[in-house]
Amino acid sequence: MNQSFIYLSSRKSRCLLIIALVLVTIGLPVVLADWIKDPAQNMPVCRAKNEQHFPSLASDGHGGLIVAWRDARNENRDVFAQRISATGEMMWGNDGIPICDLRVAQSWPFVITDKSGGAIIVFGDFRHGNQDIFAQRIDVNGRLLWEQDGVPVCTHPTLQDDIKAISDGEGGAIVVWEDWRNKNQDIYAQRIDSNGKPVWAVNGVPVYAGTGDQYDPILAQDGTGGAIFVWFDISTPDFDIFAQRIDATGQPVWGDKGLPVCTGNGNQGGPVVCPDGSGGAYVVWPDHRDDPNIFASADIYGQRISATGNLLWEENGISICNHPANQQKPQTRSDGAGGLMVVWQDDRDVFFDIYAQRLNGDGKPMWEANGIVACAAAGEQREPHLVPIDSQGVIIYWRDFREDYGNTTADAIYAQRIDADGKSLWAFNGIPVCTADGDQISPQVIADGKGGAFIVWSDTRHGDHDTYIHPVPSTT
Repeated sequence: MNQSFIYLSSRKSRCLLIIALVLVTIGLPVVLADWIKDPAQNMPVCRAKNEQHFPSLASDGHGGLIVAWRDARNENRDVFAQRISATGEMMWGNDGIPICDLRVAQSWPFVITDKSGGAIIVFGDFRHGNQDIFAQRIDVNGRLLWEQDGVPVCTHPTLQDDIKAISDGEGGAIVVWEDWRNKNQDIYAQRIDSNGKPVWAVNGVPVYAGTGDQYDPILAQDGTGGAIFVWFDISTPDFDIFAQRIDATGQPVWGDKGLPVCTGNGNQGGPVVCPDGSGGAYVVWPDHRDDPNIFASADIYGQRISATGNLLWEENGISICNHPANQQKPQTRSDGAGGLMVVWQDDRDVFFDIYAQRLNGDGKPMWEANGIVACAAAGEQREPHLVPIDSQGVIIYWRDFREDYGNTTADAIYAQRIDADGKSLWAFNGIPVCTADGDQISPQVIADGKGGAFIVWSDTRHGDHDTYIHPVPSTT
């Protein structure tokens, strides 16, 4: 019998080999690796055949993360997931494990931490014809904890669409969606507990179920097991912004019809929301009050709502940026000090660039009027997002077209770190996260707990869409 000897140059390598041998012996898959930090390469999460789309991620509570995505390897759309350790090991085998692989389509998943090292994954599902909403909980070892194909969140025999989900702060999840059960588009929501049981009424409670149609629901924790919901409403001649708070038991707090956040002239749409740290919320939106054409230039406006539903800033909101250019796609997060950070795409210099602003709890701008520039590189920069990393600021990331000037079909991902004073800490116009060939779409992010972040996206460098990830360190 031939024997082969492997020379291991370090104690770390010997330990890793021993761990791998033990895991293989007991039947657990493992892929040992270190992070690939070259932005021209990046680390693949899944390169299975066909397409992997719409990745979502959450912390695993151990310095790593759990990623889920929509996967077409089985010739239909399933949901798969992977856990990645803090050091870059793929913990659930090559290309992840199935969360739901019924022979019907599943849609864009949302991953939420279960506060125990695992995750709750919420997804759309066509097993009954129209799209319903299901959820699954998975533990840190990749075991499915609820029913094999997930538990129902809403299976009313009408369409449920535009699904969003957040943690309820207690090991469960709160889900919101657009719903057609009343023959027009309303907003419904459900809370499920850590055992997958509905806390609110079966098939959800109405956030708003009145006249007209309601669009783009978004939600934020209220800090007491409920949530604050925001949407735009077209029951009036213009598009307006409304909000509602639903408490932990599923009861509306701000009246039966919700709270009008902005009903000013022109159209307001595409709202985003974040908690204010006091049980209320900040709401930010693109606003067309100075030009009623929804396809024309917009400004960025915002409002603060108290836990009791009082509007704390000016009626119909305050201007965050009213530069006479076009500001779109705002995103917002708490600044950790009672205020908020806002980022948006802005074409004041011909092409879209990335701008940001910080406001205190009274709505006063902390940085220069109409925001600071985070990136003004050649070409276009679009779809900015941000993640708070510590008390000193945020990491902003965006899709970037600087290498294909004027071409919006081949892109990259760049990032910038901005401190509490509005100073950019990394290279001018940001650092590359991904510069590989092809498209990089739907990037999502979480903080790594060490001042950096993990960014995951869908990538076409090999033809079809795969899922890739890149660690962004706290310093560069």
